[in-house]
Amino acid sequence: MQRRLRSAKLTTVHDDAFVCSSITKKENIDETKGKKRKRPANKSRPERKKARTTSKSIQEDHDVSKDDDVRAEKSNQSNSKFGSSRGMNTDDVMKTEPEVQVDVKSVPMKAETKAGTKPLYVGAHVSIAGGLENAVFNAVSIGANCFALFLCSQRQWKKKPLSEETVEAFRTACEKQGFSSDSILPHGSYLLNLGSPDEETLAKSRDSLIDEMSRCQRLGICLYNFHPGSTCGKISVEESVKRIATGINLAHAETEGVTAVIENMCCQGSTVGGKFEELRDIINMVDDKSRVGVCLDTCHAFAAGNDLRTKEGYERMMSEFDETIGLEFLKAIHLNDSVGDVGCHLDRHENIGKGKIGLQAFKYVMNDPRLRGIPMILETPGNVDDATEIVKLRGLAEF
Repeated sequence: MQRRLRSAKLTTVHDDAFVCSSITKKENIDETKGKKRKRPANKSRPERKKARTTSKSIQEDHDVSKDDDVRAEKSNQSNSKFGSSRGMNTDDVMKTEPEVQVDVKSVPMKAETKAGTKPLYVGAHVSIAGGLENAVFNAVSIGANCFALFLCSQRQWKKKPLSEETVEAFRTACEKQGFSSDSILPHGSYLLNLGSPDEETLAKSRDSLIDEMSRCQRLGICLYNFHPGSTCGKISVEESVKRIATGINLAHAETEGVTAVIENMCCQGSTVGGKFEELRDIINMVDDKSRVGVCLDTCHAFAAGNDLRTKEGYERMMSEFDETIGLEFLKAIHLNDSVGDVGCHLDRHENIGKGKIGLQAFKYVMNDPRLRGIPMILETPGNVDDATEIVKLRGLAEF
């Protein structure tokens, strides 16, 4: 199987917006067109060097994740490095249970479900190169029965209008391949910061949220996933939470039938949403609670301090989520192992069973009846292809 965008490595730079993406690739590929972009001819080498130096200095001035959440393009993280955990006592880490071994060759691509049970949705973030409808075919090619995608370029505010031809092609592909509206989880722009202290960035973020949720509505997609935002260290978490909720309310007023799915974060720097209480407070301020929910990222939850490596730890996390937010608001899962240890506050995804979380925790996830019927999306590095990881995960399911 041909790998997609395997040479991509994305880093992020914090400015008044939540995240500005700085990308280094062997081939710089336009996500929406699949074409190489030429380097501007009017910049000399010293000028380019100066620009890189400036970008680096901005990055060092702000406390954001270097990778943020772009495993959508399965970045090669062979050179990812991380520091020691903040405030983590390794003596307090719970003893993990034995690793689960799975013979991926013996597991069918499509796991069957017993009568009366909801389907087990397992998929990955797939490319839209060549057209949005290609995301559907890319999902089919890896044996996924759900998928995530970008609706447009995630690295710039200005977006190309969505044509009727594209809408029709996407809807037709989904119908023919059997993807329901609740099995597709678009990922929001990395520039989006609904909690920004900067008024210009805040206005752009709100407009972008409305635009992308409107695209979901036209495409027949009922879920839209995004990172909540950041205080940028300039306002209180409480004020940022209010701004995020207001942005969701404004988007709800301009759209119909699309649920805003807020992703939990890893408590890194000034990001909002690493604590379940922060997600709860956002939801409490949303007027239409039937159209708001949470995407639970396993790597983010682990890095935030939830030790899901044992059955006891996993159930503790799920109970805390239910008591704080409510399981009725759980709309999706991001399936990622973690490079960093529990409580490290680092957003570094790893392939399933290859990181500090380990395979046993994903067996709990795959066999949790509370998670049936919601999309579970891989965002892991390109060291292992998506098809293999989907088979591995399905092999953990016992019902």
